[in-house]
Amino acid sequence: MRNPLADLALTFWLFLECVEAKKYCWYFEGGYPIYFICRSYEDCCGTRCCVRALSIQRLWYFWVLLMMGVLFCCGAGFFIRRRMYPSPLRDEPAFN
Repeated sequence: MRNPLADLALTFWLFLECVEAKKYCWYFEGGYPIYFICRSYEDCCGTRCCVRALSIQRLWYFWVLLMMGVLFCCGAGFFIRRRMYPSPLRDEPAFN
């Protein structure tokens, strides 16, 4: 049997996820409020949505440098591990 409290908590969590990803904006035109919704990475700019100019996640070189850093750290860890725990040398038969 399902727990109704867990179902309610899951529904509330999903609702918060949906609301959190949007910005609700409004302005007055002719004495009446006009409402519109912007995405999470946009700001309200008067009568429309504007993309943030300095959002670091939208810069291509941020992702390139991040991937280079991850690859460098993984590669450095591999070589450090090889130096600390070298593989034993095998005795190979002489080549005739």
